[in-house]
Amino acid sequence: MADPPPHTQPILVVGHQRPDTDSAVSASVYADLLNLLNPTQGYHEGVMLGEPTAQARWLFAEANTPLPRVISHTHLLVGDVAKQNVMSINSKAALGDALKLIQRHRIGMVPVLNEQKQLLGMLSDHMPMAGYFYHANAEDFLGVLFSTSDIERYLKLDCWQPTESEATGQIALELSRLTPGALALLGDDPRMLPKCRDAGAAAAIVCTGEKTPEWDEAVQECPKLGIFQYCGSLMALVTQLPMAIPACRLMQTDNLPTLAQDQTVAEARKALLEAQFALPVMNSDGTLYGVVSRAEILGAPRRRVVLVDHFERHQAPDGITAAEIIEIVDHHRVGTLETNQPIRVDCRPVGSTATIIACKFSENGRTPTPSQAKLLLGAIMADTLLLTSPTTTPVDRHQADLLAGIARVDLHQFGHEVLVKNDVTLDQPASVLLENDLKEFSVGDMKFAVSQIETVDRSRLLFFSEL
Repeated sequence: MADPPPHTQPILVVGHQRPDTDSAVSASVYADLLNLLNPTQGYHEGVMLGEPTAQARWLFAEANTPLPRVISHTHLLVGDVAKQNVMSINSKAALGDALKLIQRHRIGMVPVLNEQKQLLGMLSDHMPMAGYFYHANAEDFLGVLFSTSDIERYLKLDCWQPTESEATGQIALELSRLTPGALALLGDDPRMLPKCRDAGAAAAIVCTGEKTPEWDEAVQECPKLGIFQYCGSLMALVTQLPMAIPACRLMQTDNLPTLAQDQTVAEARKALLEAQFALPVMNSDGTLYGVVSRAEILGAPRRRVVLVDHFERHQAPDGITAAEIIEIVDHHRVGTLETNQPIRVDCRPVGSTATIIACKFSENGRTPTPSQAKLLLGAIMADTLLLTSPTTTPVDRHQADLLAGIARVDLHQFGHEVLVKNDVTLDQPASVLLENDLKEFSVGDMKFAVSQIETVDRSRLLFFSEL
């Protein structure tokens, strides 16, 4: 079975509700055949609309093939449309790092992740806190929201002399406002350093292009003062200070809105209408899967599906009316399903859908693998009751012989084993047996259901006749 290409929405190949062996096998093997024949037209995935029968479990195990994934509907999921190549930052990153990503890539928010890729919070320029500091004067928040080390790291300052103690006071542009522990911002004037020392400042950032002899002399006169060089103007330095605030101080963490991969797009649409920005999509282990915005929801394509082994609306998956049916392969009557445009339909009067899939292999010059042949043969045996049911045709018998040879099994012995695995007449109550293979039909305004029970020993049914 081929692996799906990354970040693509699969085309679902799906059978009817309460899947029997023919439905499960047809979905699985036909998906493989379509991937083989049309590798550039999208990845096909066989799925089931419910838990498999004991017979199907046994058959897939015999064929050494994984069972198809079980789904409950064909509604488009958040995981199908979410962006997975997500721009993110760690908790040590600065506000400026986040805003640069937002502006450069035109995204609504940036997730903040830890080393394990777990979501710590979100940062967006639409958040009041981030927007406030984007325009605010940060001089009163040194030692509260950020430190000299944060400024040094974000602005990539050149450390001429390390600080003996972290600056915790105000950021001061004017010498008259210098207080003990302050961080002084200076232009290209070495004479200001001793005055910062005398005022008890903890550190100073000097705006100069090079370290001249005059600066060397001033630094030596202030051995306890932390001194950093910024290669730019004093005005540029002042405007950049708020951007050095660590993202973890401003990110949203409380009541963090998130989405799960398996939520429907309809559910996500409601959540996104209430949000101011894109929302993170989470894996079950708390790690980030991706993000989804209104753009992804509005531009989401319809789910594409291939239906096998049924032609009735009542047997189709929930959400089929919103999906795009691109093909139907079945051996039942043409029922109540409708499409908006012409599609491929392969409906043949044979005993099982697996027979049609087997024919499609030969018609396309392909040969099923031994595992695929065993699955197809088992499905034919199950649906035709070892080629004895009234619906059995010469085509079923011919394909069964071919498949038995490929699978290297004795046709009748293997077929008997298949039927035995579906004989649960003494293991389950009648109410459960009736639900196992129940199919709904409609003719005009009349709706009805048909259920069948299989047994390899008709004497077992006497038990029910005596109830």
